[in-house]
Amino acid sequence: MKRLQSICTFITCIWLCAVSAQSNQVFQSKTPNWVTPIEAKLSSEKKELDNAPFLYLLVDSQYNLIEQKAYRHMAFKVLNSEGVQEMSDFTIEFDPDFQSLFIHKINIYREGKVIDQLNLNQIKTVQRETNLERHLYDGSLSALFNLTEVRVGDIIEYSYTRQGFTPVHHGKFSTEEYLEYSLPVVYIYGRYIVPKTEPLEIRFFNGNTKPEITAHANYIEYVVKNENPETTLYDANVPVWYDASQSYQISQFQSWNDVAKNYNQYYQISAADRNWLHAKAKEIVEADTIFDDSIVPLVRFVQDKIRYLGFENGLSSHKPSNPKDIFNRRYGDCKDKSFLLSELLKSYQIDAHPILVNSSFGNTINEDLPSPNSFDHCIVQYKKFNKDYFIDPTISNQGIDAEEIFTPDYGYGLILDDNTTALTKFEKPDYGKANITETFIIDSIGGSTRLKVETVYTGSKADNTRAEFNANGLSSIQKSYLDFYSLAYNDIEVAQDMYFKDDRNQKNTFTVYEEYVIPNHWAAMPEDPEQIYSEYYALAIDNFMFPQKTAKRKSPYYINESTNVDYNIVIFTPEKWSIKPDYYKSDNPYFEYTYETKYSNARIDLIHKYKALSDHVPAEDYSEFLKAHEKASENISYYLTYNTGMAQSLAATGDSDISWFAVILFLVVFTGVGFLCRLIYTNYEIPSKAHPDDHRPIGGWLVLIAIGLCISPILSFFPMISNDYFTSNYFSLWSTGNEALVLLVFFEVIFNAASIAFNILILIIFFKRRSIAPRLIIAFYAFNLIGLSIDALAASTIPSIQSITATADIYSEVLKSLISCLIWIPYFIYSERVKDTFVNTYKKHNTAANDIENMDLIKD
Repeated sequence: MKRLQSICTFITCIWLCAVSAQSNQVFQSKTPNWVTPIEAKLSSEKKELDNAPFLYLLVDSQYNLIEQKAYRHMAFKVLNSEGVQEMSDFTIEFDPDFQSLFIHKINIYREGKVIDQLNLNQIKTVQRETNLERHLYDGSLSALFNLTEVRVGDIIEYSYTRQGFTPVHHGKFSTEEYLEYSLPVVYIYGRYIVPKTEPLEIRFFNGNTKPEITAHANYIEYVVKNENPETTLYDANVPVWYDASQSYQISQFQSWNDVAKNYNQYYQISAADRNWLHAKAKEIVEADTIFDDSIVPLVRFVQDKIRYLGFENGLSSHKPSNPKDIFNRRYGDCKDKSFLLSELLKSYQIDAHPILVNSSFGNTINEDLPSPNSFDHCIVQYKKFNKDYFIDPTISNQGIDAEEIFTPDYGYGLILDDNTTALTKFEKPDYGKANITETFIIDSIGGSTRLKVETVYTGSKADNTRAEFNANGLSSIQKSYLDFYSLAYNDIEVAQDMYFKDDRNQKNTFTVYEEYVIPNHWAAMPEDPEQIYSEYYALAIDNFMFPQKTAKRKSPYYINESTNVDYNIVIFTPEKWSIKPDYYKSDNPYFEYTYETKYSNARIDLIHKYKALSDHVPAEDYSEFLKAHEKASENISYYLTYNTGMAQSLAATGDSDISWFAVILFLVVFTGVGFLCRLIYTNYEIPSKAHPDDHRPIGGWLVLIAIGLCISPILSFFPMISNDYFTSNYFSLWSTGNEALVLLVFFEVIFNAASIAFNILILIIFFKRRSIAPRLIIAFYAFNLIGLSIDALAASTIPSIQSITATADIYSEVLKSLISCLIWIPYFIYSERVKDTFVNTYKKHNTAANDIENMDLIKD
């Protein structure tokens, strides 16, 4: 501990000495003679935006490229207390390795008086690291000015000159300036003094402004100005690359080849160092026992073994360190790691180069003038089988082989090679997906519920999750996951510690397993205490379902294009349930969402799929984008309801599994219809048209009818037994809200009981060859067709049947019955055999001669 304190004290002393030594590079001077004086309009009548903290009166930027000096002149009016807070202090940054700072004036104007605030003794020079969270130490200094007694209504004006341009660019200059701000501005002025031997290019964006160009003896003067510019307003959540303000770029680089050559000279290595690295690369590759390819071991070494850390002061902000030094010290920034990796790959005859990219504006830099300012990051490009591949060595914990390794969509990049003439376009990457399965196991209605979660991450999502688990303790991650689920289930508890499975090398998947218990998952309906319910909320897609609403949006809306979630909720119920199958698909060009509900064997599946199809939504399409999400969000919650009162009444009937109601209903209907059949048998008569003693026996096609009538009762009764029509299974569904299915079962019990009784009557009169048989058989076929049609129509409207049976299967029995009717009904109407077979009557009587047709008896 004492040793650590001593080290900290030593570092602090060195830092204070450095700051003290560098603070003498801040000087006070008059405005340089080369500067064109621009007066700020201290009494501007420009309309001020509501609640704007301050008003820019003047933004004056002038550059002398011959003397390498940059002049800045600012004036603004403080409008409210927030403006006092923001503008009472300001900083000016400079790099002490090649720059000096000259302060010309700092004035406050109040009620016609000038208050001079320029005092070098009150200026504090500090080393402010703005990128510490990125492990970057840039070494630049900030001159801090703290103004005293600033009040609302004050006008603050200051000017300064930074002398010295970065030597990395060898005197070539480039910059970007704005002609519109998001706060009100009165006047913007820009001036550039350029040597005639090295002219510059200028390009304007979001406007058609033209510069004023004046040729002088030894230089060319460019002036760009904008008086009373429009104030640019931005909506919330715009893409980072979106810029609606008018601006312009200036560059002395004539082509992208100039930029590439300028930087490539810093990425050179001696032959001795290259041989040393080759030996080290061989050790790394030979030590690997997983991959046959030499690329992956080298990539993982730089990604995982070389720490990301950079000291970017002076030339180090643009020039990488020697790869040998990076290898030995085991740390470096993006350009250091990219330089090292490209050299290691070259050791195995792989054509590799560092490539400059922009981590935020990469998809728009192809519109820029050639300039180093277009880039803020460096990765590696290598070529294999005449195809370009890219690797970001600053990303750690990546999986799979080199050809499939994930690289962010940087849009465009500049390969650092003397032969490079244009930007290289990146292909859209496959971000992978998160496949989430939440399994809810309901042990008892109204009791606790077990929740098991399996999440499979692929692609970049596997890389990110792997990095998260490596950087944090498992207990910390467990708590964050538990907090996540508590948003939907308040009393959720961990049932088993989470664990994970990492397949980094073969498929690059990272699977997380969780198990919880929800003690009080069921709640009573406020309006009906006997009705209880449980909710199943699609938490994993909640963030995507509710985009931020903006009235009359004028800017594009940002979408995270890497969003890709397959989200499955599986519910196992202890009883059969009434489930309405459902399917929904969004019709939107910016995201893809589908929802489906399935049911089978006491298992409910709720399937959500959400995928982003773009990185933004144009402002003109945003209202439709919102409407599409509002419609899709209707599926985010799912409820199961249960009637406890009905369940208790079922339990009171005892432990028997027999549904006595269904049994009694069948017997009552069977007996009632049997009694009607008895009346028909004894009282219904049709005179025969044939002599009873001259009839034909049952034969021909009637044999098929006889077989069908014999097996028909069995075919009607057996499915009732096998499908539990006489058990309490169906009747218990009434408590889960499936009244329609229960009523359908009772209808089928009634119909089958009547059909079987009717069938028995038909069998008797058929084999007795009663004259009434043809008519009753026709009635029997019609009765079956009508009953089956009603049954199929009712079944097609019940969701729980639709979820497990196709519509064609539901109507298949109706189709068979219809075909039977079309064949046999005409047969029984017109067949001579039928007329000569069914001739007997219940009561015997003589047949009158005039009632006998087609008989040889008359002739005899």
